[in-house]
Amino acid sequence: MRWLSLYLRCRGVPAAAGAAAAGVLVSWWLGQAADEPRLRLAVASLSALVATVAFGPGLTGADPELERTASLAWRPRRAAHLLAVMATAALICAAPVLTGEPLAKTALMIRDTAGLAGLLAIGAAWGAQWAWLLPVGWTLVVVLSGPASGHAYQEVLTWMLQPAGTTSAAVSAATIAVAGVVTHAFLGGRR
Repeated sequence: MRWLSLYLRCRGVPAAAGAAAAGVLVSWWLGQAADEPRLRLAVASLSALVATVAFGPGLTGADPELERTASLAWRPRRAAHLLAVMATAALICAAPVLTGEPLAKTALMIRDTAGLAGLLAIGAAWGAQWAWLLPVGWTLVVVLSGPASGHAYQEVLTWMLQPAGTTSAAVSAATIAVAGVVTHAFLGGRR
């Protein structure tokens, strides 16, 4: 168990979890003032973004070259790390349900955090310090353009702002999440 605690501290997980929880708390507080459902959905997407991006710097270690030459099998560990990031961010985003005043449905928060974590992992392949660019850019474009409906490709591209029961949005987020896990498992993060 000592190995796990050292690994979590080395990757900055406790600080990232604290930052994610603080960001979700602020987002939840801002969302309580929003009366329009579309605005609440946008704030929920931003909440998922904040909770996910906080874990970006920990997707790579202090010395990525050392990890590439280690005798340990890093692929399963990287995949498990990213899945744990997805689960932790989803739990943090879903925590406002305990207050009775959530920003959005729990299924929507899980979908958004999984997709954003996939984007984060794909961005980490270019460098952990730049991992946040892809999810932030995607979120800003989607939030500023608004949810589009009518065509399947529009629902796929704006998956973050689609209602919780939209199949095309769920498939899109799941595809991005799987692509992120595979990319991170095989390529890892760069510094």
